[in-house]
Amino acid sequence: MSIRTILVPYDFSDCATDALRVAAKIARQTGAVIDVVHLYEQMTDFHTENQKLREEIEERLETVPLLPFLKGIELKKFMLRQLSLTEMFKNERLLTADLIVMGTHGATGLRGIVGSNTQRIVRQAPMPVLVVKHHIEDFELKDVVFASNFSTADIEKFQAFLPLLDLFNPSIHLVKVNTPRAFERSDDSNKAIDNFLQRHPLKKYTATIYNDLSIEEGILNFAKGIDADLIAMATHGRTGFFQVVNGSLTEDIVNHTNFPVLSVKL
Repeated sequence: MSIRTILVPYDFSDCATDALRVAAKIARQTGAVIDVVHLYEQMTDFHTENQKLREEIEERLETVPLLPFLKGIELKKFMLRQLSLTEMFKNERLLTADLIVMGTHGATGLRGIVGSNTQRIVRQAPMPVLVVKHHIEDFELKDVVFASNFSTADIEKFQAFLPLLDLFNPSIHLVKVNTPRAFERSDDSNKAIDNFLQRHPLKKYTATIYNDLSIEEGILNFAKGIDADLIAMATHGRTGFFQVVNGSLTEDIVNHTNFPVLSVKL
């Protein structure tokens, strides 16, 4: 498995540009092509108005490859009339992307295609999604939190994170959050983590059972405590953002932290 194509939803906002900068770093290390996708709404039924809108967007898209951090990177530009952001997966080329990198406006000021649709993309995208929360001048991964309940499905899905993680060779910090409402004996948690390590024999890792009042707080507090560069986790697309077997992780994980979040749909 390797990263050959990176898809970046792009609405010309600062946070979309932040995501594009991170995608550029990954593309530079992998030789991947970046597909920049702009979705637009057809404003009226009048042909001339639509033509004008398309031309304006095309002009703006033409300037994107001129961004200094994209120098030397192969870029393809797509314009799609917006039905919904997930409709872009009906495009056969976009469906085969290896990674999505997207920005989000977080809990405040949801606007444009990027912020308001992040949750839907994370739920439905068939490939891993890297959500970037703020400007990162030079994307590096030294310490990555893998938050999990280490179920069989989670253990299987960890494979999907490896193409990105292997690029940077970070320390992987395995964390299982224990809460009063979803209590698990340490012995059982340790066995689950051991099963994971038998399947994925990591060279640089720590393993922690972390106690907190909620799973969300536990993940965020643990990540802050080690000054993580990324939180990685699997999400159940059917039922909500970062759903896990022993508790529902809401969009608070993305909304209330500046950590980049890498997710993959179970």
